[in-house]
Amino acid sequence: MAGSRAQKLARLMRVQRQIERMTETELSHILREQAAADATQDALVDAIGSFDPIHAAMSHQYALRFQRLSARTQQLSGMKAVQEKRVLVEKTKADRLAQQAEEAAGDEERLAADETLLDLLEASLGPQADSTRPA
Repeated sequence: MAGSRAQKLARLMRVQRQIERMTETELSHILREQAAADATQDALVDAIGSFDPIHAAMSHQYALRFQRLSARTQQLSGMKAVQEKRVLVEKTKADRLAQQAEEAAGDEERLAADETLLDLLEASLGPQADSTRPA
């Protein structure tokens, strides 16, 4: 596992961003399910309120279906709240890793610049120090 700390943190950040996208995808799936359940509930309410004799005969079945959809809607609401919190947590983790990766990259750049300056200083002082030494 050769690599600098900044590279490792950048790789971790990319993985964390992927996890964040996955949780956002799961949230969007929950929202789509919730919208579909809401639309079906609206259609059932319209059917129950209809004066069509076929709908009147099926009103008991519609009421049972509406009850199941209501329970599913409540379940989806709870899942949505949990998933929103999870998205926020994953985003926060990714943001922190990004910040740490930037700081590590900056530290490595400063260290490389310092080493370059020290090498230049040693190179420029090296011959002078040798010439002033007594033999």
